[in-house]
Amino acid sequence: MSLLLLPQEYLFRYGYTHVAEINEDDQSLRRPLQRLQRRLALPETGELDSTTLNAMRAPRCGVPDLGRFQTFEGDLKWHHHHITYWIQNYSEDLPRDVIDDAFARAFALWSAVTPLTFTRVYGREADIVIQFGVREHGDGYPFDGKNGLLAHAFPPGPGIQGDAHFDDEELWSLGKGVVVPTYFGNAKGATCHFPFTFEGRSYSACTTAGRSDDMLWCSTTADYDTDRQFGFCPSERLYTQDGNADGKPCVFPFTFEGRSYSACTTDGRSDGHRWCATTASYDQDKLYGFCPTRGTSAPPT
Repeated sequence: MSLLLLPQEYLFRYGYTHVAEINEDDQSLRRPLQRLQRRLALPETGELDSTTLNAMRAPRCGVPDLGRFQTFEGDLKWHHHHITYWIQNYSEDLPRDVIDDAFARAFALWSAVTPLTFTRVYGREADIVIQFGVREHGDGYPFDGKNGLLAHAFPPGPGIQGDAHFDDEELWSLGKGVVVPTYFGNAKGATCHFPFTFEGRSYSACTTAGRSDDMLWCSTTADYDTDRQFGFCPSERLYTQDGNADGKPCVFPFTFEGRSYSACTTDGRSDGHRWCATTASYDQDKLYGFCPTRGTSAPPT
């Protein structure tokens, strides 16, 4: 793959160049690169140096930086002040109540400085539909996988207009870090505190350190060595979500269509959701649940 592929695609997508300007040589990129570097306050070398390339690879919004960007024609505004929104689905990265609260607080900020009010509803008639999706997710503007595009939104109006979509292959967090609830332990469900210290070492994610059962855990204060407060992190070893197994944990290995699985899988599904059987044989018992943590699906053995 040519090294020019990334800059050519990036410069075109975000308005720095046009199709007619792109040739298979570095010189055709010089002026567009200078425009990009000027906008990002980088040295205007016109060269694809490492600093510019790293800037292109950084996560960003999907809306072009330059040019007259307009997704739809017409009168792009609402003619009422009472706006409704619907959270159509959720990311697995955060608890649902945390996501609900984050959007409610975000809309409250707008209400405080505009004549608008925002009311949560449950259905597609909402002015703003909030959706987490991956790759091609139904709007003709596919996401590009982890990193790169983070989200996009459409201007006010009927139908898809007004909606906001978030790339669910990203790892979504709240504020300065990921919000991770705990289960069991002795911290009464408090969230993990990252980073935390355990036996003199610092941890910025759930860990199995100090345990022989491979259960992920975290401290709920900055210093476990001093406070001894902990909980277990969301795991399919503790519970599953939805499905038909009443939240029972996964059973590994389990059999599905004659194959054995030692971890959650997306096999048999078209939506990319990870699942597991909650008995040793899905083929026999048909009991399953969705796994509460992300990860790479295990190949059948």
